[in-house]
Amino acid sequence: MGDTALLMTIITIAASALGLIITLLLLYLVIRQAIFHGMRAHTRWIDEGRP
Repeated sequence: MGDTALLMTIITIAASALGLIITLLLLYLVIRQAIFHGMRAHTRWIDEGRP
């Protein structure tokens, strides 16, 4: 019975860690894309002669 509880605890921790890693990766990609888009729009704005 103790082995089953230990296994379930390890599985729960592993699943939580995996979910956290995936969430942080998606958050990083969204922020990176937003910054890239903003910098590109700013560069276009400057290139059009609007300082």
